[in-house]
Amino acid sequence: MKYTEIDQLAALQKKYGLSVASKGNVKDRMILVDFAADGKSWPLYIEDEYNDFDSEKQLLCIFLTLRALEDFQESSDFTDWCKQSFLDASNPDWLTYYKELGYRHTEIEETIGPIDSFINSLDYQLRSGAFSALVDISS
Repeated sequence: MKYTEIDQLAALQKKYGLSVASKGNVKDRMILVDFAADGKSWPLYIEDEYNDFDSEKQLLCIFLTLRALEDFQESSDFTDWCKQSFLDASNPDWLTYYKELGYRHTEIEETIGPIDSFINSLDYQLRSGAFSALVDISS
């Protein structure tokens, strides 16, 4: 089955030269990555609840990174973001990162437009539909 969501993600990758590289750091289950687009790059933490991250599978990594940015924009505040990401809100490092993420999110939107991972959250959580197809083509 063909999913337009995957085609849209691939088109975004091609248009802006999107790439994701692991920076080798893992902190509280969050992976530090370098997200690059259109000649710019930003350090971002992404949650990889299902151990899908593999830098050889770029389209999947781009999805995970965009999903992390969507989680940020959907959170109402720092405490909500920590709760969604299973992070300790009393850790000052996460508060510092959250504040920086606001600026990074804005810069990324100015570079690639509105953040959209294209694959809905339910498909991701259930590992079905377009997300399952994305995993299959990334293998």
